[in-house]
Amino acid sequence: MSAAPYEPISADIDPAEIQKASQDGRQQFEGYGLRVANKAEFSLIAPVIQPGGAAVFRERAIKAQYEAGFWEGRLGTVHDLRVGLVNNDTQILFAATYSDDFKPYVADVIKFASPWIDHMFVGVAEGYPGLTHPSAVDYILKYQVQASVWYASNPEASPRNIAKGLRLSAVFDDLLDVAQS
Repeated sequence: MSAAPYEPISADIDPAEIQKASQDGRQQFEGYGLRVANKAEFSLIAPVIQPGGAAVFRERAIKAQYEAGFWEGRLGTVHDLRVGLVNNDTQILFAATYSDDFKPYVADVIKFASPWIDHMFVGVAEGYPGLTHPSAVDYILKYQVQASVWYASNPEASPRNIAKGLRLSAVFDDLLDVAQS
């Protein structure tokens, strides 16, 4: 018995093209969330303290945005991060794409970015104990959600690989400029 051929969402697309671009998303090994090659997604949706938590977050978000590159750069594994209020300010979303495994990612966030994360979540997210508190991982696991659909571009590349590639590209461009002058 053979399986029926794959039929793309659009009849205008060749199934072979879909197959070439398809990714093998799988469950994170030691955590919640999807993974494709070396990249994984992390999403958390926690309740916001009512009333007032949303106003506290908005006030702190300006400084958090300004310092985001510093704190996330300390981790070295984060591709992107989004933190924002959702559902009429009743919940706060924390969503990241990172390289490597779940447990080391969470350990690195606690080790390298606690002050920054706590700045955004203490007094905002209901029941949030602070990242260095012994119950922090239980809090994370309580509110973590898994994406149903998630795509990762260049799934084998880490932020460090990408930064190195960009530096090499800049050096090569400079070399070409010198050769052409």
